[in-house]
Amino acid sequence: MGIKIFKKEAAAIRKVSGSYSISNFLTVADSAKISLAVGMATDHQETTKTTSDRAYFILEGEILIDDNISGQAGDCLFIPADTEYDFKGTFKAVIVNSPPFKRSNENIRELKAN
Repeated sequence: MGIKIFKKEAAAIRKVSGSYSISNFLTVADSAKISLAVGMATDHQETTKTTSDRAYFILEGEILIDDNISGQAGDCLFIPADTEYDFKGTFKAVIVNSPPFKRSNENIRELKAN
């Protein structure tokens, strides 16, 4: 694949729950090395474990990881691969995964819509 632009209008939206949705831009279909999405949550709470390194760049709001690490707009949270973590909050964040996100690689233990 050469240089490509991913327009916001063409992003595939995945509803994780009633409180969390993901707009997928760059996916495993586009790259074997990285994926990029924008997550939007309102009072969302989840416990997950991913096989990818994951970074959340927070555009708006706040994300609380494991009840003791708080990221706000302008912050970047990094979650190493194979780390189980709890996250919650109301936020809009750019989410980068390497290798790319695959739903089958996620292990969501608990999902709560508050």
